[in-house]
Amino acid sequence: MQNLESIASLLREASEVVVFSGAGLSADSGIPTFRDGATGLWNNVDPDEVASIEGFLRNPQRAWSWLLQLRNLVDERHPNAGHHAIARLDEICSAQQFTVITQNIDGYHVRAGNRHVLEVHGTIHRVRCHRHCGFVASWNRDALEPYACPACGAPVRPDLVMFGETLDESVFTAAERSSLKADVFFCVGTSFTVQPAARLPLWAKSAGAVVVEVNPHPTPLSDVADYSIRCGSSQFFSALCATLEAVGH
Repeated sequence: MQNLESIASLLREASEVVVFSGAGLSADSGIPTFRDGATGLWNNVDPDEVASIEGFLRNPQRAWSWLLQLRNLVDERHPNAGHHAIARLDEICSAQQFTVITQNIDGYHVRAGNRHVLEVHGTIHRVRCHRHCGFVASWNRDALEPYACPACGAPVRPDLVMFGETLDESVFTAAERSSLKADVFFCVGTSFTVQPAARLPLWAKSAGAVVVEVNPHPTPLSDVADYSIRCGSSQFFSALCATLEAVGH
């Protein structure tokens, strides 16, 4: 694979490393992506009804039931070889600041073993008060329907960013800060069409980071990235880890 040694050399000198991941990474775990079309859980549903904040407020039971199906699917599946290879890279770069910024809500980076993960779109594993009163809890699988916040009475909803909502400001600020400090910024499994998260690699590059895109298909970032690697995440990150370990990092 071309450019492996060049990228490994950059990592050996880097103080801050960021991996930015999107839905394509978890597709190999069997989690259907919205942009793949009407497949899996997205088949025969209107995203505005089940995955938007307007749909949730209009019909909480329907949205809750569909999101619970998604949560159960995530629980049945597992981190794939790409997640594990990224976690392995985190271990190899243990003396550096290594941050994963993910658009995914499945929690697979944490399950794979990454130490510092920023989930800019939230997580399917928690619920919270819709009014942000402070109530946050794990999503109990026995909770089959929406319920009132025990603290203030507002609706309890999954702690993820639905269509029509803005990102959590504190999480995105932390992601922006990490991006601007990065020496090497990897982008994997994302189409770079979802804003504002798609701006992160551009901000990283403008601040001096070397941007490495890992995607089997060209994206809008391809012409901007310093390296655009046309392969899957597992193949690339496994090979990169092997290159670093071959010379003792």
